Amino acid sequence: MHFRLPTGSAGANFILVNTAIGSWELQNLPAFLRDRLEALGPSTEPVDLGSPDTSGHSPATPPSDPDKEASDDEYYGQMDTPYISREMLAGLQELLQQPDMRYGIMIGHHNLLPQKTPRITPYAEMLNSGFVRTQLLQGNKPIVYLHGHIHADPVEIVNDPRFPDGKLICISAPEIQSGFNELVFFTTDQGELVGIRLIPYRTNVADGTVMEGEHCFISTMSNGKAFLNNDTFDLMRRLRDHATRRGNGLLFWDEITEIAASAELGLDLEDSLLMLQAARFVEIDGLTKANSAWRIKVRDE
Repeated sequence: MHFRLPTGSAGANFILVNTAIGSWELQNLPAFLRDRLEALGPSTEPVDLGSPDTSGHSPATPPSDPDKEASDDEYYGQMDTPYISREMLAGLQELLQQPDMRYGIMIGHHNLLPQKTPRITPYAEMLNSGFVRTQLLQGNKPIVYLHGHIHADPVEIVNDPRFPDGKLICISAPEIQSGFNELVFFTTDQGELVGIRLIPYRTNVADGTVMEGEHCFISTMSNGKAFLNNDTFDLMRRLRDHATRRGNGLLFWDEITEIAASAELGLDLEDSLLMLQAARFVEIDGLTKANSAWRIKVRDE
C-alpha cells in the first residue's frame, strides 16, 4: 500500500509492506519444534530447543523449478520464516523508481538486519532480508524503514559505495508499553530529504510518566558539501569568523540573522542551517522547536 501525506507533490511517500508471509505456518515444521511453538503462542521470546531427537525429520525441499516465478514463495513458505514476496518487492522497486519519489518511508513489521540477540525460532529473522536490502539500495535514494518485532530500539544505517545516493535507515520502535519515537523529517523546497530528527519518549515504569529522551539527528545526505551553494558556504565562513572573534562557538538565531542580513546573502536561512547541520558543519540544538529557540554550535574545521 502506498500513500502520500500531505497530498500533493511536496508530500512524503509512505509505503506499507507485508513482511509476515510465512510466519507461524507451523504445519511443515518437525513435530518436536511445532509442538513447542504451538504451546508458546505468538511470542518473540527465545526458544530453548534443548537436544531433541530430530531423526527422521528432513529439511524443507528446495524449489522444484528454479526458473518458476513462484519458486521463491514456494520455498520460503516451506521454511516457515517471514519474508517479502517477489511480487511485492517488484512493485516496491517500481514505485521507488518513479522520478518524483526523492525518498521513501517504508513501514513493516520485521527487521531487515540481524538481531543483536540470537533467537532460535522460525520467525526471528526475515529470510530474504539481505536480498531486500540490496534491491532497496540499488534505487540510489534514501529509504527510511520503520519496523517493530525485535523492539530492541536500534537505529542502523546501511550504505553501498556503488550507489552513493542510496541509504537505508532502519529504525526500530520500542514495545508500546515502553514508549514511542517521534520522527521529524527535514526536506528542501525541491523535496530532497536532508535529515531526520529522532525524539524518543520512554515510559517511567515506576509512575507511568512519559519522559523525552536524548535526540538523535540522522543525516540522509550522501555528500553534504555537494548540496551547499556558494551563499551557504559564505554563511558558514562568516559564522566561523564570528565564533572565533567571540571565542565561543555557540550562536543564537538572532545573531545568525544579523550576520546573514549584513552580508546580504540571498538564501533561506533556515534551510541553509539545516544543510549545514546535515553536512556536519554545525550542530543545532532544539530542532523540534521554533527557529528562534535554536542554539547553533559551529563545529571546528
